Amino acid sequence: MLSAREDVRAAFGPGGMVIVDYGRPSARERSVWGGALVPFDSVWRAGANDATHLFTTRTLTLGSLTLPPGMYSLWVQHMRSGTVLIVNKQTGQWGTQYDASQDLGRVPMQMADTPSHVEVFTLNVKALGPVRGAIEMAWGSNVASVQFGVAAR
Repeated sequence: MLSAREDVRAAFGPGGMVIVDYGRPSARERSVWGGALVPFDSVWRAGANDATHLFTTRTLTLGSLTLPPGMYSLWVQHMRSGTVLIVNKQTGQWGTQYDASQDLGRVPMQMADTPSHVEVFTLNVKALGPVRGAIEMAWGSNVASVQFGVAAR
């Protein structure tokens, strides 16, 4: 398989865990954000092969979206007007089987330049404190990120 799977995670107090499972495609000299790999306006699987999945043991707050503990699929829509993270309740599907009727919500992402080219799509979940975290998606010359809050229990 060209794109290996990886799990990334961060802990938030006793029993608090956020895990994302995703496929890691390579750019291989193709344009990324707004190009061949993540075209403007299309919904992208946020990885390769199987859909990208988020699992949380605590309630998360992303913008105005509240996610109870459980599993969700993550998608990205990159537009000229901005980039959004889409959280969907459908899980277990192949990454091209996006069903908008299953969307729980959309959250604006922040785009920034990376210090150097990121050849292999890299997703990171990091703790920014005991009840705050961020999801980062770096590929090519940009990184898209969204912060979230974590319920204490």
